[in-house]
Amino acid sequence: MLPQAASGARLIRSIQFEKIGTAPTRLGFSLVASGVAGDQSLLFLFESSGDSASTAAALRASGVLPHPKMERLKRYGLHKSAAGSELWIDLPPLELGHSHVDLFPDGRVLLASRRHNWRAETDHDLNGVIFDPRTGRADRVGLGDAISDLQIDDLGRIWIGYFDEGVFGSSVGQAGLVCFSTLGEKVWEFPADADHTIDDCYALNVAGPEAAIFFYSDFPLYRIGADFELTWKQTKLRGCHAFAMSETEILFSGQYDDPPNVAYIGRSDREGMILVRRAYLFMPDGSARPRGRLQGRGRHLYHFGEDGIYRATLG
Repeated sequence: MLPQAASGARLIRSIQFEKIGTAPTRLGFSLVASGVAGDQSLLFLFESSGDSASTAAALRASGVLPHPKMERLKRYGLHKSAAGSELWIDLPPLELGHSHVDLFPDGRVLLASRRHNWRAETDHDLNGVIFDPRTGRADRVGLGDAISDLQIDDLGRIWIGYFDEGVFGSSVGQAGLVCFSTLGEKVWEFPADADHTIDDCYALNVAGPEAAIFFYSDFPLYRIGADFELTWKQTKLRGCHAFAMSETEILFSGQYDDPPNVAYIGRSDREGMILVRRAYLFMPDGSARPRGRLQGRGRHLYHFGEDGIYRATLG
């Protein structure tokens, strides 16, 4: 970390990212999604840029994609990078769009399209795919419309947060946060009688067997334990889309209209509030953090930028 800088009588925290990798490339494929698995592996999902309509028709005839309303098939590959090792996983031809990706603890792959067409209780797209590289089996599951984030815990459970179109749209994501089993079956959802209602799940962080969320419109921080017990603290922040958390601190991304290098450090007090102070995010060369996608996983905040992947860590 960079030295702390004084602002009047108040210290402003400076946090420095370290570069941990760059996005790979694959001939004939385009990078369409990236993420961080529960074991801190970096994940990169690639989509083929050269599949033809005739190829798609032949693949559909083979029974690879059973849902009759899916029309566009593409080949996909997943690159996993961890601790200096790399692994490529070839996936079966699928119909996906604007995908989220994560890995189960047993090595299975979860892909999910962000959007989902819901026509009726018995007529809706199966926008999730659970693929087992060991057997080649791919199972379709319905995970709901308007997925804002998706992460798998150490027990193999799938946690999904939904933005407003899912909360006020299809029935699957109306609670705003849903936990699915390792097979894609709903096992829990954010309770209707909780102290707050989720209108839009802005940020999700899953670590170990637990999850935490930060959501619109009141912007509390909720923790959901391994047995779905709820605890929460109120914040005065608005619009943060990512956070990392240790046992003592929470690192929030910037609020609405903040520049990309602004963040906030929070600590809980005895009154049930999270007290925050401004922090600044810096790259390894000391420059201010540029624009890029942030993702929180455990005590790490990841920056996915054009020139590489970076990580900041809470102590």
